[in-house]
Amino acid sequence: MSDRTYSATRTKATWKPRVIDVDPPLFRCAACGAVFLGVAGNRPASFSGTGRTLVGEPPYAHLDAAPSCCGRPMERLQAVDAEELPPGIELDYAIVGGYNNNAVKLSWRIEREGCSLSWAALKTFTGVQLSYVMPKKRSPLVFALADEDAYAYCDEDPCLECIFMCKRGFVFLAYVEGFGLVRLPLERAVATGTRGGAASSS
Repeated sequence: MSDRTYSATRTKATWKPRVIDVDPPLFRCAACGAVFLGVAGNRPASFSGTGRTLVGEPPYAHLDAAPSCCGRPMERLQAVDAEELPPGIELDYAIVGGYNNNAVKLSWRIEREGCSLSWAALKTFTGVQLSYVMPKKRSPLVFALADEDAYAYCDEDPCLECIFMCKRGFVFLAYVEGFGLVRLPLERAVATGTRGGAASSS
C-alpha cells in the first residue's frame, strides 16, 4: 500500500490516549472584560499511570494562581453544562473524517436576544485548540486533529458514537457573549445504528 494513502495528521497511537479530568483554566477581568487562558502551572507536562493506563497531565492542570488585570485579580470563569442551557442557546458536536482526516465540528444555534458565540476552545489529549467566530461566520467551527488527538477506533465517517468513545476526555469550552462560558464534553454514546445530530450544519 502506498504511503500516500496516509495523511500527515493520521495518528500513530496504538491504543486510546487519555487525559486528566481537569479543564484548561479561563479567567475574566470584571472591569474590562479581558479573558485569559491559562496554559502552564508550576509543573511540566507528564503522565500518571503505567503502560496502557497512562493519563496525560498537561501543565495547566497544576495552575493555581490567578492573573491580574486592571489592578485586581481576575475571576476564574465557571462553565454552565451544555445540558443545562436555557431556551434559545444550543451547542452540539460531530466527530468526522475517519482515520485520515479526523476532525470535530462544533455547531450552534443561538436565538436568545443579546447572545452570540464569540469563541470556542477544544481541550484534547495533547493540549488546547482555540477558534474565534469571525464576522459573518456561520455554524460550524471545524477543529482538525492530528497525532494522538486523531485517535480513532474505526474509520466511520461520521463517527457512530459507539460506547468506545474515542474522544472521551475532549471538552469544548465555548464563550457565549451575553451569557457566559459553556462546557460541552465529547462523551456521547448512542445505541448501535443511531447517531446524534448537530444543532446546525449549515
